[in-house]
Amino acid sequence: MDDLHGSAAERLRQLDDIVAGGEPSNEWLTRHLRQTLSELAEAEPVVDAEQDRREDY
Repeated sequence: MDDLHGSAAERLRQLDDIVAGGEPSNEWLTRHLRQTLSELAEAEPVVDAEQDRREDY
């Protein structure tokens, strides 16, 4: 089974295609969930800083 790649929207489409073709293994799902959560954890501080910058005090 191929790994997901590209933007979040592209990976979501790929995931839909993979699930439609059958059940992905727990190992495959866990690997991709861990990768996605790691990317989210890296982005959260940037998003939080941008929200703080835009807030009116």
